[in-house]
Amino acid sequence: MTAGDILRTGLFAAEKVKVKANEDIELGEVICDDGSGNGMVAATQTLLKTGLTPFVALAAHDYSEVSYHYKEAALFGKVTVQKKAGTAIKQGDKVAISSTAGEVEKYTKGDMPAGGVSTYYTTAIEASAQTALDTSNMVVGTCAEDAAADATTVDIWLGVK
Repeated sequence: MTAGDILRTGLFAAEKVKVKANEDIELGEVICDDGSGNGMVAATQTLLKTGLTPFVALAAHDYSEVSYHYKEAALFGKVTVQKKAGTAIKQGDKVAISSTAGEVEKYTKGDMPAGGVSTYYTTAIEASAQTALDTSNMVVGTCAEDAAADATTVDIWLGVK
């Protein structure tokens, strides 16, 4: 399989999405709105933790080479996406956006901080708690087939969390 492949069409939804000005999109890249409604960009942890919806690019888009800036993107279904190399992902594992924009990795649950010496949360504890909660918004789907640590793509059920 290659990034951007549609693996099943029965349970699949795609939409035409606008690409943000001067942005290039890669095939199989996880994308989302830029947060301001200006168009799609490679998804990042910062963008997805705000609750934006992830899509998967079904075609590459070189902004400088075309004048039509709308592309098909998967919203839900079984697709092949770009994966950050380094960690194996097993079938059934949740996958989340990695620190590399547009690529996924195995989801790691956020770790809530221990309470302070008082009964009240401090600002630092509250910030750490929010960071832990935000990790769940970075989940984009569920791994459909095992992927080795050195793999650069993985089959996922996009939108199945």
